[in-house]
Amino acid sequence: MIPATELAHGVGSRGELPLPLWMFSWAASIALVLSFVALGFLWTKPRLARMASGDAIELGRVAGVLILAARIAALALFVTTLVAGFWGADDPSRNLLPVTFYVVVWVGVLIISGLVFDLWSIVNPFVSLVLLIEWASGRVSAVGDGTSGVDARPSPDRSDGAAALGLFVLLYFELVHVSGASPRSIARLLAVHTAVALFAGLRWGSDWLRRYEPFGALCFLIGHLAPMGLERGASGWLLRRRPPMAALGVLSTSLGTILLLMVVLGGTTFDGFSESQAGRSLFRSASGTSGTVVLTAALAASVLAVGVLYLSGCWWVSRVGSQPLVDMLRAFGPSLVPIVFGYAVAHYLQLLIDESQTFVFLLSDPLGRGWNLFGTADGQINFSVLGSSTVAWLQVAAILFGHVGAVAVAHDRSLERFNAKDAWRGQFVMLVVMVAYSTLGLWLLLSA
Repeated sequence: MIPATELAHGVGSRGELPLPLWMFSWAASIALVLSFVALGFLWTKPRLARMASGDAIELGRVAGVLILAARIAALALFVTTLVAGFWGADDPSRNLLPVTFYVVVWVGVLIISGLVFDLWSIVNPFVSLVLLIEWASGRVSAVGDGTSGVDARPSPDRSDGAAALGLFVLLYFELVHVSGASPRSIARLLAVHTAVALFAGLRWGSDWLRRYEPFGALCFLIGHLAPMGLERGASGWLLRRRPPMAALGVLSTSLGTILLLMVVLGGTTFDGFSESQAGRSLFRSASGTSGTVVLTAALAASVLAVGVLYLSGCWWVSRVGSQPLVDMLRAFGPSLVPIVFGYAVAHYLQLLIDESQTFVFLLSDPLGRGWNLFGTADGQINFSVLGSSTVAWLQVAAILFGHVGAVAVAHDRSLERFNAKDAWRGQFVMLVVMVAYSTLGLWLLLSA
C-alpha cells in the first residue's frame, strides 16, 4: 500500500522508461511537428463541429434502472466514506475515505469520463442529495430521471470562476496541506464542500451542479473527449456516439473555464515537479508555516507559468488574425482539454492501477475496525498487473495523445476563424506552446 504522504499527493510508483528523456523529448517534438504538417495538408476544412452531433441510440427503460442503481450506489459510497472519515480510524492506510477521494473519484472517474462518457454527471452524489431534498419537500414527483424541480434562477455570472477556485482549494489541500492525507481533515473538507454544493443546488437547481460544482465542471469538460455521451431525450435516456474529441468542436469556453483548466494543469505540473529530484531538493527544507507558504506560492506559480504559455500563444494568434485577445483565449480553450487529460493519465496511471486494489480491500473494512464484510480485507496489491515498462510507455503515449489532440483541436478552431494563410501563421506559436507543454510533461514524468 502506498504511504500516506504519497497518497495525499496522488503519486504512485511510475516505473522506469527504457529510453532517456532527451530521446522522448525529441520524439514528442517530432510527432507534434509531423502532426501539424499532416493536419495542414490533410485537414483543410473545419470538421469537429460537423461530427459532434454523431448519432443517438434510445436506451430504453433498462438504462434508466441501471442509471438509478448507479446513483444509489454512488450515494451510498459517499455516505459510507464520510462516516469513515469522521468516525473511522484516522489512518489513511486503514480508512476508506482517502483512497476513494484521491484515487477512485479524482483519478478513476476522471479517466472514465475522458475515455467513455462523463460519468460524474450521472453519479454525482451532490445532485442526488439535492433531488432527494426536493422530492422530500414536494418540489419534484420523482428523482429517477435526474431533473430538478427548482424554479430555474439565473446562476451567478462567474460560476465557472468559482469552480476554478474550488479546484485550487482542493489541489492546495491535496498537495500542500500538512494534513492532506488525514481522514478527519478530508472529511471536514468534504462536509464543507457538501454544504456549499447543497446550497447552490437548491438555489440554482441540480443542473447547476453538473456544470459548476468544481469536479463536475472538470468532468463536463473532459467528457467532450469521449466517444459517447448520455443525455435525456423526450422518451428516455439516449446514448450519443461520436468520433473521439468531436464534441470539443462545439464546446464553448469562458475565461473562467480557461482558468479552471490552467489550475488543473498547473496543479499536476506542481505535483510532478515536487516529486522530481529537483523539486525534492528545492522543497527539502519547506516545513511548518513558512513551508506551507512556500509550497502554496510554488503551486500558484505553476498555475501562472502554464497560463503564461497559453496566453503567449493566443496573443500571437490575435495579432496575426487581428482579433481581440479575449476572443482568442476563449476560442482555443477546448485545445487545452486533451492536454489536461493526457497529463492526468500519465501522472496518475500507476496510482490508479495499484490503489484501486486497495479500495476493494478497504470496502470490507471501511472504518478500519478489523472487519471483513466481503472477505477482501486481507488482500495484497498485485504490483505486476502491468509491468513498469508497459506503464511507462502508456504514460508517454498519454502525453503525446494529449498534445497531438490539442494541435488538432487548435487547427480546427483556426480554420473556423481565419483564412488558410493566417491559420498557418497563427498556429506556429501555438505549436511551440504545445511542444513546451509536452517536453515539460515528459521531464516531470521521467525525472522522479
